[in-house]
Amino acid sequence: MRKDYIWPAITILAWSVSYSLIKLALLYMGPIPLLEIRLLAGGLVLTIIARGIVAGKKELVSAVLNVGLFLVCLNLGVELSSNPALAAVLIYTQPAFLIVLGAITGESVSFPRALGTAIALIGAVISAGSVNFDLGALVSLAAGFLWALGTLYHRKYLANEDLMKLNAFYSLASLVMDSPLLALDHRFTMSVIGILYAVLVGLLAQALGFVSWFKGIKALGPFVTSSLGLLVPPLSYVFTFLILGDVPSLAEVIGSALVVGGVALANLEGLRRYGG
Repeated sequence: MRKDYIWPAITILAWSVSYSLIKLALLYMGPIPLLEIRLLAGGLVLTIIARGIVAGKKELVSAVLNVGLFLVCLNLGVELSSNPALAAVLIYTQPAFLIVLGAITGESVSFPRALGTAIALIGAVISAGSVNFDLGALVSLAAGFLWALGTLYHRKYLANEDLMKLNAFYSLASLVMDSPLLALDHRFTMSVIGILYAVLVGLLAQALGFVSWFKGIKALGPFVTSSLGLLVPPLSYVFTFLILGDVPSLAEVIGSALVVGGVALANLEGLRRYGG
């Protein structure tokens, strides 16, 4: 139903605002300490609210794909890339990987949805300003693939679990899995403001963002939810301007327009279905 679109809308807003908060937090710490604080804050809050976690072998596999390994690849991709903006955008190749994996597993995707997703991806790449593919870009593509694989795995095996308890486990398990990386990146300046930014990222991106993300997958399916997720990069530019005062470049404006148009095309069929 149309009201189910509230879930991806919450995710988009939470992740878009978090982009600016991440930039502010990185002034005080490296990406791995930020990741650990993010996972700790999000995991603890969800555990308290849900009054526990749900754990098991399937939950652990999903935690690795959707959070632990995915976020490591995301952070390493941005760090290793000569164009961090492109690396960050390339994780949103996830809908394209979903279409490919869906075709392999026998799930059909309409032509308008595939075309709209392709247009949106082209727009996202244009908004990054260049297409210099390097090791960082490849790692970010790996993150997009892991995210797609994790999305399908979650829908198949864990869609009916308590999402707050499940995401609490995802965050806390990933906190432990990713902790050895602190040996490679331990830059941290003790600052109340810096810690506050990192905690806010945990509450918005990790707790609110991921719970609403999986609620969207359950209500609308992975393809609709993932194509709507492509709106995160253009909205990130908007919030970066509002919060940090960074004016979007011409490439970001043009690319964002393509993203919005592509997402609209990809979801036209669903909007018509719920229009009445």
